Amino acid sequence: MCDTALSCCSDKNIMQDKVCTNWLIATIGTQTIFSDNIAQTINATGYVKFETGTGTVTVNFFKTGIVAAIKTIVIPAGGSSSFTVSRFNTISLTSTAAAAQGEFCITVRYSI
Repeated sequence: MCDTALSCCSDKNIMQDKVCTNWLIATIGTQTIFSDNIAQTINATGYVKFETGTGTVTVNFFKTGIVAAIKTIVIPAGGSSSFTVSRFNTISLTSTAAAAQGEFCITVRYSI
């Protein structure tokens, strides 16, 4: 909408998608849990639960072209963490122990 008293802005259509899934890392290592196929700047909120296993799970948020993670969260066994992140396109989980499992949920927002 355009409010002529203040300024004129173009309309924006914001889409929102929610994905929830269980995850399992069978051996010590890293797996990609989310990859953006929209090829746009996205914003997201969500959570990661580390329900069974030992050690820690590290959640890393990456953006193509940037080597280091733009955000990192370390979750102890039995723990969980919520997140709000912008300008990323891939999320990975790294486990320090075999047979780690939990739940991942993300709500992604982007303009069309």
